[in-house]
Parts: sequence; C-alpha cells; structure tokens
Amino acid sequence: MKLDTRYAVAIFGISDYERALVERILALSVSRDYVYQTVEDAQNHTAEIALVDRAEADSTGQFERFHAQRQDFPTVIIGDEKESENDYRVKRPFTATRMLGALDRLVEDRLRGANRTQPVVPASKVGSTATTPTAAAGNYKALVIDNSLPARKQVGVALRRAGITAEFAEDGESALKLIEAKNYDILFLNVVLPGKDGYEVCKAIKKHKDKKHIPVVMLTGKSSSRDKLKGKLSGCDAYLTKPVSLKEFNRTLSKWLNLPLSSDSMADTT
Repeated sequence: MKLDTRYAVAIFGISDYERALVERILALSVSRDYVYQTVEDAQNHTAEIALVDRAEADSTGQFERFHAQRQDFPTVIIGDEKESENDYRVKRPFTATRMLGALDRLVEDRLRGANRTQPVVPASKVGSTATTPTAAAGNYKALVIDNSLPARKQVGVALRRAGITAEFAEDGESALKLIEAKNYDILFLNVVLPGKDGYEVCKAIKKHKDKKHIPVVMLTGKSSSRDKLKGKLSGCDAYLTKPVSLKEFNRTLSKWLNLPLSSDSMADTT
C-alpha cells in the first residue's frame, strides 16, 4: 500500500554544506512513519514545516517575509536555548537522532490528523491534491487486519493522520476475537492472511448479527474481475487494489464513515 506520509520542509538560514547534510538525514526517514523531504526555495510556499537558523535567516529577511503570512507556521529552530516550552529545537552538530526526533515531535503535536497545516498549493497542482477527512473523525476506531508489518504501519499512519484510532491484528482468528470483544467503525482487511483468508473472515463478520453492519474494506494486490466478485460474494463493502493512493483511501474513509473532506497538503501518489 502506498499511502502518502510525507512532509515538505522549507529551510532558512543555513549554509549549502549544512543543507546537504540535512537532506542526507531526511533521506533516512523514507522507511519511517513520517517521511521528510526538502523543497527548493522557490517552492517554500508548498512546505508544511520550516527549519530555521533564526540568526542567519533574520539577517537576510527571507524567513521574516515567509513568516509574515504564516504567523503560526510549524517551525523547528536550529539552536540551543528554548524560547518557550512549546519551542521545537535541534542542536548542532546535526545528527539523524536529533533532527528526525525534533521533526517527529512537531508532527505528533502540531500536524498529525486533522491538525495538519494547509500550505498554499500552486494552481497547477490543485487537480492532483489528496484529501483528508476532517476533525469529525476524532471518535472513530478502525481495525487493520494484515500480516504485513509495513502495511499495518502505513494504514495506521494514514488513519491517525485522519484523526481515527487504529488497532491491529495479524491474522483472521485474532481479528475475529477483537471484533467480538470491541466496537469498531470500519475494518481494513487484507485478502492474504495466515489461517483464514480475508474472504472467510469477511463472511464470518457479515454473518454476525451484532457486527455485520461494520463496513469491511478489502485490501488486495489482485485486480481481476474474478477477485472482485469473490470480495463481493464474501460481503465486503469496498475493494481497494494495492498500491492504494492516499486520495482513494481517504475517499473510502469519507464514504463509509460519512465524513466531509478537506484539502490535504501533499500531492496524491499512486
């Protein structure tokens, strides 16, 4: 599943050498829950996070002009002393632990789910932007059933960014036990599972008098009409073929949880 968990970072006030170092560090985030990538100076208006050496940036006025239109913009400051308890800072020398740790803290506090900042998107990209369910998602809970850890993490991150609580199961048997014991608003069910496959699990859910109302979204790498028919016969409510785009994923959330959508900040990928 290819769900977009990237955050664009604008850099102000550091040397070309340090910028190259930052870019190498951010490249390490590709396998993590949150992926960071820098933007060119001309594209700073598309960023969601600013990384700033205030002393140097203030001398050029570049960050001051940027910040004037974005008073509460999520920012990581390069330096030692905190200006306030809510300040996000990274010290020199830059290390992956320091840099990614500061960015992760900011994302968790300021940008995750419905709190995600909306950048100014160029008109040329308006047609390709993804969408994210709005804050109304806050009270919903989803169960993700997949034996692949990377897949569970990706779906979980996308759900959390939409403000939805995510729980997980690695196989059909444990999933059915969780569904029996707890209440879920939507289920994301992989077809290929150890033991009972996704079709069997879905049939069991749809036969349960108290649980059959829960929307089941089937996840599969197969897109043939035969596979879609098997999903329909098992009772699934929606069928997503991997790799799933963020736009398609969020539209499915919106449809089955009856949530309005708001513009997301990153261009959709497939």
